[in-house]
Amino acid sequence: RAATLPGITDSELKTNSIEILDPESGLFVSLTNGGSGAIMLGSDVIAAAPIPANGLDKLSDGPLELETERGVLSVTIEPTGEPVELGGELLGRRQASRTAVAGTLTDGDRTIALDCSGVIHSRAGAGDDPALTRDATIILADGGLICLATASPGPGVPHGQEEASAAISHPGGYIDFDEVLLSTEYDSAGRHIRATLELWPASDEISNLHGAGRVVTGCSARVGGHAINTALFSWSLDGHLGMGRYEISTKLAAVPA
Repeated sequence: RAATLPGITDSELKTNSIEILDPESGLFVSLTNGGSGAIMLGSDVIAAAPIPANGLDKLSDGPLELETERGVLSVTIEPTGEPVELGGELLGRRQASRTAVAGTLTDGDRTIALDCSGVIHSRAGAGDDPALTRDATIILADGGLICLATASPGPGVPHGQEEASAAISHPGGYIDFDEVLLSTEYDSAGRHIRATLELWPASDEISNLHGAGRVVTGCSARVGGHAINTALFSWSLDGHLGMGRYEISTKLAAVPA
């Protein structure tokens, strides 16, 4: 795979972020090492806080347990299926695996049983802190997983000049994409609300993939000199339905002393 960058071995990959999605209950969880953490239930943000730089490192030691304003989220996370590989000089090497998630969410006086999907992301070898990153995951209803990432080396760089990487892992096979076009529409507060996606496969034998997505819920935070907008998007790609996180991180300009 082209995304398996020279000199970066599997043993160097470390857990970077986790997302959990349960459409039945409306639960959406997004946690990123050194970034933002949020637990949303429908349109309610029931927990939000920065995640320490190594806050997810011990996930493999046992269940994930997080306190919210109204209770506790307790789940086990088990990777399933073939991982998606992404990479580039700015992006570093990235790997994402679809997961099976099981456990409970205590929310006030009710307990919600969870048996749903998620994604665990690992990475290593990222380059200098990009001015802008866009990361999208689409958990397809038919069992597939699409992941894409873009990074801009400086402010104001057109999307067409960003470093971009995308691939899909699916029960029917694995596809790398040579070209990625992710166009995004924002509201008056600068939060992303709609997007269109075009993916051109590396093989001429496979048709281009086109789709569109729109926000379901989301939240914003400022962490470590970055403005981070995290959203759950619903997607339709050439008739294939899916949902997943679309997160945009913008490096804030330094304030003169």
